Amino acid sequence: MNVERIVPAYDFQVLGPLQVRVDGVALALPARHPRMLLAVLLLHNGEIVPEGRLLEQVWGHGVGSTVALRTAVSRLRSWLRDQAGGVGEIEHVGGGYRLLLPDPFLDAARFRAALAADLEAAGADPHQRLAALMAALELWHGSVLDGAPEGVREESAVRVLEDEHAMCLERLAELAISVRMPELVLPRARALARTRPFDEPLHTRLIELHAACGRPAEALMEYERLRSRLAEELGIAPSADAQHAYLTVLNQDLPPSAGVERPLGVARDPHVVPHQTPPDVADFTGRGKAVAVLLDHLGGLLDDSTRTTALVAGITGPAGAGKSALAVHIAHRLGAAYADGQLYADLRGSDAPEAPVRVLGRFLRALGVAKNSVPDDPAERTALYRSLVSGRRMLVVLDDAADEAQVRPLLPGAPSCGVLMTSRSRLVGVGGARMVELDRFDTDHALQLLSTIVGHERVTAEPDAAAELVGLCDRLPLAVRICGARLAARPHWSLAGLVTLLRDERRRLDELSVADLTVRDGLRQSFARIRRDARQTLVRLARLGRVEFTTGTVAAVCGLDHGTAVDHLGVLVEARFVSVVDTGQAGRFHYRVDDLARLFVLHPGDAAWEPQEIVVHS
Repeated sequence: MNVERIVPAYDFQVLGPLQVRVDGVALALPARHPRMLLAVLLLHNGEIVPEGRLLEQVWGHGVGSTVALRTAVSRLRSWLRDQAGGVGEIEHVGGGYRLLLPDPFLDAARFRAALAADLEAAGADPHQRLAALMAALELWHGSVLDGAPEGVREESAVRVLEDEHAMCLERLAELAISVRMPELVLPRARALARTRPFDEPLHTRLIELHAACGRPAEALMEYERLRSRLAEELGIAPSADAQHAYLTVLNQDLPPSAGVERPLGVARDPHVVPHQTPPDVADFTGRGKAVAVLLDHLGGLLDDSTRTTALVAGITGPAGAGKSALAVHIAHRLGAAYADGQLYADLRGSDAPEAPVRVLGRFLRALGVAKNSVPDDPAERTALYRSLVSGRRMLVVLDDAADEAQVRPLLPGAPSCGVLMTSRSRLVGVGGARMVELDRFDTDHALQLLSTIVGHERVTAEPDAAAELVGLCDRLPLAVRICGARLAARPHWSLAGLVTLLRDERRRLDELSVADLTVRDGLRQSFARIRRDARQTLVRLARLGRVEFTTGTVAAVCGLDHGTAVDHLGVLVEARFVSVVDTGQAGRFHYRVDDLARLFVLHPGDAAWEPQEIVVHS
């Protein structure tokens, strides 16, 4: 079964509110009447819709006119040409109009193609069919043309699409039960059944799903509600199919598996609760404001019933600022709020980025999917992952993300879920994310961390040396932690002795290393991602020493025009080698190269970069 799931450049959407997207960006729709005309024509794409029918649905009974219709058609044609690239053409045929839009550009057509492909693949692997239909359901964002006037939504084509939606879920329910994974479909089936109170096949599948999930009481209640509703409002009894499902539950005989054995490793318990977050940092220090913001966003908004998307927060900052430590600490603080578990992935974005498809495979196995049941197709993995976490309160921690493209496939679609990302980049392209920026510690918190590691008595015994020590570490949490670990391992060392070693700028980065912790590695990884031309600018700026400079200074020192100087500074600030110090008069920004970054550039060590990359011609 092979169904195209790549979102096209032009995406006309009717499976939910009417939208038109170009390269993922929603277009402003035309005025009311051309907009409603577009909706009706999309429902009948490729078919002739009589003028009288268009007038009735767009304007209402006895209100519109042929002139008004032609004017709306003209405006819609102009909009399609100017805003939507002319991908759709409106023809006047006989006494009606027809929209000609390629099927791949219409979500309803893609959904129907998936249904047809599944029908043809009736004998194929049920796991693949399940994943493909789950991906098709991702096209639905609400009821057909949600929010449109009743005249449009009363269209027979709307009811046909809604029926096909229900049919898709019924087919999915049977597949999910057959492979012992009913929990995948239960939340969606339950939600749709509420909107279709007299759809007996759908409610019958819901009874079977409850039973297959080990919830016989809920299955019996679902049947009783259906029986009462049919008797009171229609005066009929439930169908034989529904009665059979009811008797099956009474006999404690779960629905048949269609001859498919339960795959090894697939959890039938719908409440597999993974706890993958690493242990909390025992000596976590400071970051009170950031902790409060993240807890408030990821915890305080969790019960907001108006949300339709997952809660997403991000932590950004330079290498060694403690982003991962903060994320792990927050995850543990939120353990009770996300009672259905936590997924964790080190995305290794600053070194060798992990492919999202591999991370999805690990997530699916953690959620109870057998290794041989994990789909190969990346889109199918994402769809299955989002289906598994739908309706659950789960926190997903994505540590050290490279960019937005690495993160997006790993975002759950359910509003009951939360996501906490860390990255050296700001990930501004992840919509709706609450970003928290970490910088170096202030002196008090740096001293507090040092005291926690080496003991309060040693720090108070040498207050001046302690203050100079954290200053030489540029108050970077990782550097302070390394110094603390070295001192803790050598209780006979004085703080002043380590300060003496760190004062040597040529050796300072060599001294800021212990066990598997090293400041130089983080700087090397960040440096490797900087463009070659901006590296040359960074070398010249580092040679200026510990000074502040403006864009004009950069242009003069590096022989650049103003625009290029602005561009290079932007790259270096984003890479966390240069910091914005303040804004001077007339809005002129002042910058400086961070101390440890400056030392790395001037004294890179043997493997920092190839020698020719630091050759700067005067």
